[in-house]
Amino acid sequence: MTQEAPKATTPDKTTEVFIYYFNQGNIDNLIDAYYEKNAVIAASPGKAAQGTTLKNALEPYFALNGKISGATRHTLINEDIALLVLDWAVDYTDEEGNPAKYSGTSTDVVRKGTDGIWRCMIDNPHNIQ
Repeated sequence: MTQEAPKATTPDKTTEVFIYYFNQGNIDNLIDAYYEKNAVIAASPGKAAQGTTLKNALEPYFALNGKISGATRHTLINEDIALLVLDWAVDYTDEEGNPAKYSGTSTDVVRKGTDGIWRCMIDNPHNIQ
């Protein structure tokens, strides 16, 4: 039985959307479903990527070939914009074949589109590092 793709009908459901598409292993599907057209990501501390470089910024996460889990810890909503704080972890196998984990706390800004779906406009997976 195939799991149906989640839709972010509330701000905190954007986390479920990211997890679903990341675990599919398809970076293009993730970008299409999760991010706004002109979204920005701080894929590594202090370095932002936007537009065509968004995919390049996400590739190192996908290169781990792991599975991500996560949960929204806090949501602050102001009309059609929300600030999220969420914890995430990617479980993967390191180069020596040992189980490994890469984790962090993300601060994200999401916005509700005219279609009623919330999408990420600012993705800061390393919080304030």
